[in-house]
Amino acid sequence: MSLSSDFPLILALHRIGYPPANARIRGLFTSPKLLRFELHILKSLGYRFCTLSDAFLFPRPRTAVITFDDGYRDNLTAAEKILGDFGAPATLFVVTSDVGKSNVVWGEADEKLPAEMLSWEELRTLSSLGWEIGSHSHFHVHLERRSVLAQRDMIAKSIEAIDENLGFRPRTFAYPYGSYSSITKNLLRELGFSYAVTTRSPSSGEPFDFDSLELPRISVGGRHLLHYFRAANRTRLALQSNGSFDGVVIRLGSRALLSALGSKHFSARDNIMP
Repeated sequence: MSLSSDFPLILALHRIGYPPANARIRGLFTSPKLLRFELHILKSLGYRFCTLSDAFLFPRPRTAVITFDDGYRDNLTAAEKILGDFGAPATLFVVTSDVGKSNVVWGEADEKLPAEMLSWEELRTLSSLGWEIGSHSHFHVHLERRSVLAQRDMIAKSIEAIDENLGFRPRTFAYPYGSYSSITKNLLRELGFSYAVTTRSPSSGEPFDFDSLELPRISVGGRHLLHYFRAANRTRLALQSNGSFDGVVIRLGSRALLSALGSKHFSARDNIMP
């Protein structure tokens, strides 16, 4: 079947801010203005925002879900206020072994830029504001490359850490690096997860077999004019895939783009900021 109009648009983000000069994967950063632009487009189209779990527990047309992977501290310091302006809670997937740490670098990641992660206290703050806290495993590794026992251990430890520090067992999961197999999915089911997101994008016009542990997402990132158009186009393709796209998107999307950019000139080169 194809995606129905009740299927939520799920956005995937990582860091909010501007990449420093030594960043290797600059697309992991989304500028605050681009985040606001994407939310403005969706709100203009009549979308409501909710967490990943609520999107499926209380389905309705035109629902959007904002997700953040990894648990970076700038999700609180830079993103929370913007999302709050739009009444948009987020679902945040944390690597539980790195909660509260600074200068975090993952051995299997191409990006070697040290990062500061959210603490358990800050995660409790976000949870109290309506954000959903999900698991991104206990370690940030390619799960598909690990044994069944190793995968089970890392997933189970993430559940225990969240339960111990936040007082609940997570229902949602994001696969680190988008790496998983049927074994990984079976383990998530056995351990009580209801929903899991991938790094795969929704495909317009292609057959889609719904699997709550293999949900597609729209990747958002960048800071230049090109990235604004790219974000708008990816949203358009996702809307096409669930039958929500029509000429209204073009008109409202154009208005949102002009409103977001205003009269400020956007240079083609990198806008490096501290």
